[in-house]
Amino acid sequence: MKTLNYLCKGSQIEGVIFHGLRVLLSENENNRPRIDGQISINIESGIKVFQSMPETDPEPNEIPNLDWVKSAKIMCEMRLKKIVEVKLGQENPHLYLILGSGEVLFINGHHDQFESWQVEVQSNTIESEVFLVAACPGDDIAVWVPGDVLE
Repeated sequence: MKTLNYLCKGSQIEGVIFHGLRVLLSENENNRPRIDGQISINIESGIKVFQSMPETDPEPNEIPNLDWVKSAKIMCEMRLKKIVEVKLGQENPHLYLILGSGEVLFINGHHDQFESWQVEVQSNTIESEVFLVAACPGDDIAVWVPGDVLE
């Protein structure tokens, strides 16, 4: 969680890359001195926007099966909204981005065969420093990050 907060909390949703669904995040006060690259979330699963934080993780049938165009439209509607809190699901690595508006962007974290989402920094000028958090098959999370960020 510390790495996800480091990368996401305080950032704004800046836009979308049109190769898959990759959401671009701004730097924030916390990570600006260390990151000189593009923070992004690669989404390879379902998304949903809640008006407030749900009490429990949604059931699989509650997550709409949207095509890329509809998913990108939702992300474009989130543009410039600030992430004020980051949470993970109770049993699966679902990613919840709580926005300053009170809305919650839910990113499904469960899949049996592939990574559901990855938060990473691309093109960081400090090439020896890797920042990557991924929701893996089997409901695990893998983290590659400089050791001092984890402390």
